[in-house]
Amino acid sequence: MKRIAVLNVGGDCPGLNSAIRALIRKSAIEDIEVLGVYDGFKGFIEDRVFVMTKEHVSGILERGGTILGSSKFDPTKNPDDFKKLKENFEKYQITAFVIMSGHTGTQIALKISNDGMPSIVIPATIDNDLPWTDFSIGFFTALETVTKTLDALHSTASAGHRVIVVEVGGDEAGWLATLGGLTGGADYILIPEIKFDSDDLIKNIKKRYNEGKKFSIVVVQEKCSLPEISKGNSPSEIISNFIKENIDNVECKNVNLGYMQRGGTPVSFDRLIATMFSTKAIEYIKKGKVNIALSLKGFDIHEVPFTQELLKNKEIDPKIYEMAKLFF
Repeated sequence: MKRIAVLNVGGDCPGLNSAIRALIRKSAIEDIEVLGVYDGFKGFIEDRVFVMTKEHVSGILERGGTILGSSKFDPTKNPDDFKKLKENFEKYQITAFVIMSGHTGTQIALKISNDGMPSIVIPATIDNDLPWTDFSIGFFTALETVTKTLDALHSTASAGHRVIVVEVGGDEAGWLATLGGLTGGADYILIPEIKFDSDDLIKNIKKRYNEGKKFSIVVVQEKCSLPEISKGNSPSEIISNFIKENIDNVECKNVNLGYMQRGGTPVSFDRLIATMFSTKAIEYIKKGKVNIALSLKGFDIHEVPFTQELLKNKEIDPKIYEMAKLFF
């Protein structure tokens, strides 16, 4: 019998439980045993492993987070940890790891594949910054959170005639900020891929006030490269202070969405693609195909062989940002 170990590696995201559920249900049909691993590779080397059955995944479809927990722990960084990893791989007679992750888990998967520990990577990150897939599990729920937050902030920004700077996630890519800003009606969006133009930002806000629109919503991505324009502990605080310094008598507040973007009930599309990824992963395991990452292209799941190309960053499509600028 084939046996897989499923791990959540890196940051959590909505839809992971949906993926775990589908993995167990499909494995039962294909006569593949699944070992659940608590807290990623940290749990694996600590023997926090158990055989998963359909009873473990009953009622978890709509739950955010992950019943297995998640960890960024990298067992390849310490020789003792790596030795224990290989020992447990043999002890539990693992056919392959199924790793649900972004760049963190993918990097580990590539390393251990060279030492005879194969895996399949299921893309799971709110950042949507993986170069081999159109979309990853968790992105659409995080996007919905950003959109709904901007919707809610519009009323208080308008009522108080204030500027609100909203900081969103995305790591090194502007997908969440751009699409969230576009669908949530942002009046300006700052992302790592586009050089920040401080004069344009101020001109945009002043123009809105002169036209009678006495408020603005500015979205700034968490890893924007900002010049020394002002002081602050975060991009949103820096931009907020800069606006107050350059526009007289304006009330400006900053909001960091932080872990709100990782939480909550997964939206339908995240549940759907999570199910698609997991069922396809089991089909590949059944065929003996490993050391691949799964890619969503349209409504089809494809295999992408392990190479260092998987570790690149997928930047926002410039056409999408240009479309968002129509509303600046």
